[in-house]
Amino acid sequence: MNRILALAGLALAVALTGGCSQKGSAQTAVEAAEDALMAVHEEAQKYIPGQYAELKAELDAARAYVNEEQYLRAIDEVKDIPAKARALAAAATAAREALAAEIAVEWTRLRDELPGRLAGLEGRLEELGKARRLPDGLTREALPRITAGAGIARAAWDEAAAAYEAGNLEGAVARAMESDNLAAELMAELGMTPAPAAD
Repeated sequence: MNRILALAGLALAVALTGGCSQKGSAQTAVEAAEDALMAVHEEAQKYIPGQYAELKAELDAARAYVNEEQYLRAIDEVKDIPAKARALAAAATAAREALAAEIAVEWTRLRDELPGRLAGLEGRLEELGKARRLPDGLTREALPRITAGAGIARAAWDEAAAAYEAGNLEGAVARAMESDNLAAELMAELGMTPAPAAD
């Protein structure tokens, strides 16, 4: 990616200092800017979409100027895009690393809390299934639905653990949060309080 950005910057410099026509210079400059933005678009769109959209808007404006034969305005619009694309790449990398750190913290929390929460939910459902009388507000008809929900929450946690083992931390946290949210809803229906985090 760094090589592409460097080449794009070089191409733009040639376009700005070369002896070709204004149209040719503008087209070359826009193409160099397109190459620079293309080199960083994947990570930038994912991690800093707002900043990427702003830079793409500048490129789109330059394309419009070329179509309108306003070649000097097109060149002026894109002259800083390769440098901005390099800054965008650095910002995207920083955003990706920050997100990875946040995800790692969230995974640690879920890993420590969720298994105990699910076990407590399942244990309570087993107790209620044997009870002659249910707590106020809970009907016998609701138990199969809540039990099925607990199974879904358990399956989601198992999938999260498998995703973590496969190295997909982002996917692991997403599935674990689904499990966590569902477990919390079911526990609320049963009047339970969340289990404390393990030491």
